Amino acid sequence: MVPQTANLEAKLLLPPTPRTQALSSATFKAPPLDGSLSISEIYDWHGENSKEHPLFVYSDASGNLRTIQWFEAVRAIHRAGRLVKSRVSDDDGGEGTVIAILANADTITFFTFIMGIVRAGYVAFPISTRNSAAAIEHLLNKIQVTHMLVGREHALQSLASDSLESVSNKPKVSTMPCFEDIYSSSEPPFTLPPNKVDFEKPAIILHSSGSTAFPRPIVWKQSYMLQLSLSPLFGQRDLTGVRFGCHSIPMFHAMGALQITWAASCGHVVGSFEPQSPAVVPTPEAVIKGARDTKCNFIYCVPSFVEHWSRNPECVAHLQTIDGVMFGGGPLNKVVGDDLTRKGVTLFVLYGSTECGAHNMVLPREVDNDWDYFYVPEHINASYIPNEIGNVEFVIASNSFLTPCIFNTKVDNADAYAVGDFLTPHPSKPGFFRYFGRADDQIIHSTGEKTNPGPLGNILNQSPLVQMTVMFGEGKFHAGVLIDPKPEYKINQTNVEELVLFRQRIWYFIEKLNEHAPQHSRVFKEMIIVSKPSKPFTYTAKSSARRQAIIKEYAAEIEELYASVDESTQSDLVPPDDWVLNNVLPFVRKIILDVIHRSISDEDDIFQHGCDSLQATWIRNTLMSGLTRSDKQVSNIPMNFVYENPSIAGLASFISQIAGSTADGSAVCSPSTISKEVEMANMVAKYSSDFPQHHPVFDNVRGSEAHVVILTGSTGGLGCVLLEKLLSCVQVSMVYALNRPSSKNLRARQESVLQERGIDVSIINSPKLILLECNVNEPQFGLSTDLFNEMQKTVTHIVHNAYNVNFNMALSTFESNVSGLRKLMDFALASPRQETPRFIFTSSVGIVHNCAEQPPVSETLVDASSAVWSGYSESKWVCEQILANAASETSLKPIIIRVDQLSGMSTNGFWTVRDWVPAIFTSSVHVGSLPGTDGTVSWIPIDTAAQAVVEMRDAEYQVLHISHPNPTKWSTIVKHASQLLDIPTVSFDDWLSNLDTVPCPASAACAEDLEQMSTKNPALQLRGFLQSLAPSSDPAAESDPVEEAFGAKRLSLEKSAMASPTLRNRCPPLSFSDVRNWLLCLGLKVQTS
Repeated sequence: MVPQTANLEAKLLLPPTPRTQALSSATFKAPPLDGSLSISEIYDWHGENSKEHPLFVYSDASGNLRTIQWFEAVRAIHRAGRLVKSRVSDDDGGEGTVIAILANADTITFFTFIMGIVRAGYVAFPISTRNSAAAIEHLLNKIQVTHMLVGREHALQSLASDSLESVSNKPKVSTMPCFEDIYSSSEPPFTLPPNKVDFEKPAIILHSSGSTAFPRPIVWKQSYMLQLSLSPLFGQRDLTGVRFGCHSIPMFHAMGALQITWAASCGHVVGSFEPQSPAVVPTPEAVIKGARDTKCNFIYCVPSFVEHWSRNPECVAHLQTIDGVMFGGGPLNKVVGDDLTRKGVTLFVLYGSTECGAHNMVLPREVDNDWDYFYVPEHINASYIPNEIGNVEFVIASNSFLTPCIFNTKVDNADAYAVGDFLTPHPSKPGFFRYFGRADDQIIHSTGEKTNPGPLGNILNQSPLVQMTVMFGEGKFHAGVLIDPKPEYKINQTNVEELVLFRQRIWYFIEKLNEHAPQHSRVFKEMIIVSKPSKPFTYTAKSSARRQAIIKEYAAEIEELYASVDESTQSDLVPPDDWVLNNVLPFVRKIILDVIHRSISDEDDIFQHGCDSLQATWIRNTLMSGLTRSDKQVSNIPMNFVYENPSIAGLASFISQIAGSTADGSAVCSPSTISKEVEMANMVAKYSSDFPQHHPVFDNVRGSEAHVVILTGSTGGLGCVLLEKLLSCVQVSMVYALNRPSSKNLRARQESVLQERGIDVSIINSPKLILLECNVNEPQFGLSTDLFNEMQKTVTHIVHNAYNVNFNMALSTFESNVSGLRKLMDFALASPRQETPRFIFTSSVGIVHNCAEQPPVSETLVDASSAVWSGYSESKWVCEQILANAASETSLKPIIIRVDQLSGMSTNGFWTVRDWVPAIFTSSVHVGSLPGTDGTVSWIPIDTAAQAVVEMRDAEYQVLHISHPNPTKWSTIVKHASQLLDIPTVSFDDWLSNLDTVPCPASAACAEDLEQMSTKNPALQLRGFLQSLAPSSDPAAESDPVEEAFGAKRLSLEKSAMASPTLRNRCPPLSFSDVRNWLLCLGLKVQTS
């Protein structure tokens, strides 16, 4: 069933270990590590003895820290085990049953399911989703898998299907469960029956990287997992309660699986992204933010992330404040490491292997300038075999503390594992070594991925033009290749045309190489170097290339090539003459499809279809080059725009928008604004055609009868408060709350947002409420026919509040929102009732951003030019126009409600930390000052706004506004905040400058002083947006009753106040108490006197 592995004695006996962990913890009890308990038994033991100690920590969507304690995690492990057992038949579920996982699940869910499978008595086999179908097929033929859990993403379902085509004994397949399936608080605790653990039996199967022909399965037995847990005990730090930022580490990798064993022995806390499906893509930006949000003491990652952060001063500033970065999986560029060390960043090497675990001391107490050297602790039975140039080959022999899970040699007649690495001894520190390279020439990239150059180079050597190839990339992000052409095909490397022609002639074999290579080993045409006559390849007596000598000879060319990666592009692609969307879309489509080599739709997420970081770099560079060749300004374009716009359509919209900007980033008035208005008008026309006519069947007339309301987006900020107001309204008899599908349980989502805002959670049990998960763009919204028909017969009002909010995306990205609006309008017009349901649409103040009308802006429709600001505001304008067109052509009576800036709840002050105003307050504490500016603010508490919407649901006006009828001077708001936070006020410009110049706290103690902040300086991430909120230069602004701060437009409330008693009579100005509640809700320390 599984490969033959090394054996321990049947009875596992471990020697005593140093007592270095849980020395002062009140919540974590050191477990017995003498061999009396297996890892899964230790987890059960902690569920009873360390139940209140945190195992996981993450930051949720609202910026709040969430911890999962051991008793919760152990319960979830048992639920996961039960769930897996329910999918395995009695005939298939015997001892040694292997359960594979092929999923991009979040860390917590993946971690829990691995342990759940082991606790159920099965063997967990996590498989990397980066493998090709052929590689997975190979693994499944090597290991008899009974059942395979597959991620729900279409790309993974297809990968699994392709992998199973030629598997001789096909496993059963089911969808990988999600976080809510095992961490539901409503489900009673469940305990799996105890297992008699045999330490000789497999617990987990991992696999090698697949840089050879195919990945190789590696078995972790029960005994080996327990031995791996001992590593932290031989370190010099008490890691109990210490938070490890594991956001970037995949659980199918040994670096991830190690955390399962270490958490059991030392009680460190695993920091991760919020559990969700699909999981968050661990970009360097997302990882460091995640680690910062979860207050991690250490960040655990591969070297390429460290190299990325080293180029960002803000990232470096954060790394200076934490205890250190532990990197593993490959070597870190020495120039980068030296520079970070000089700047006060503490770097720790984790040197290890899947076959032997951690080889060096885990997190020594001190690290000096020799950051790249590591110490091999005494409990590892290490041998060092010297070679002719002063390096040593590293070999680990079996002893009582560590038995390698694979043997390939002997040392003094003891079974041992030759790791295959050469190390360089420290010249003056005995026992310290630095990684030199692979003994077998295997290339280890800075990502930790490996490339075996032999088999791949042999494919390229089959070209009739090629004499020999040498692949390179040690310590680099990706691989490249040196090619020595046969004598008759030698070229002049300085002649670009000859080089391009040579690449074209060998490209068939490059593609063959890439078909067999794992993603990180694939060769791009820009990564090919052709040999020079002045530097001929040197060969051995067996006619093989002297690889290391050749790489050393071409070191300058290789470094120059990698240095040019940030500028390299698909230079043969011709950029469009006019960067309007219709021209940009095919340009972007070709770039992406040429890079990822698979067919996807314009709306597909490229990262869910195999795009990796290297490919994202090629896409970015090609787009940037095209813009530069067209004389477009690119200096202000963010580095991670591909990640933030991860589809062909999204990137095309973004690039089109960028191309229509001036050098300082402001919108061009002509012709881009005009073309944008045309695009908006076209979308209005598209969704204003063929409105259905209302044909009533029933005689009922809306009036005194009870109201039945559809509310969309009840799990959003405004939506959840609207839900509470509607349910408390005596005239409302039923609310159908429609929400988009999510991997998270709908009821749990609804409870969470209500609880945050201090709203009684029990309202979700109201007999007046039906919570529904659906998609309004699907036929019948994806609901059953009976339910859909019942809604159509009874609904009297539709409050359409759900809408994607993203100010960076272009108009086309919001077309699904516009389409959803039209589907809801058609639903209303198809009502059999005498009167069509009233249609209430929550629009945005962004509609009037560029309105030429003198404030206050009247409650009427506006021209398209008023809304040309962002794709979000443009799409809201489109929706307004479609509703207005329907009102003139049908019996639909829409009410468009433009909502101004919403402030925190009037009750508890809750204001989502993701909003720009809370970011200002939070960052003000960090920089030590508040921004002053002229003008007033018309922010209205979110619950007050919700009440006004409910009151307006039968208004006779087509356009209404919700804004505070009694604006407050910003100087008053900032005076209250200054008093409460005990910090001064400076000019807005000076405050913006301070965002960049004030460093992060220089010690852990300072970081603890700011523990309640969701982030230390969140406004820095919004700097571009805040810069656009330019204060007025008019000296009379402070006294002008209609001049709004931050460039906002004052809205007229003439009609709105008539429609809403709340706006008319129940809106006191924002007060000291409001500001105090906001700050307290954000976790900021306020003055008590």
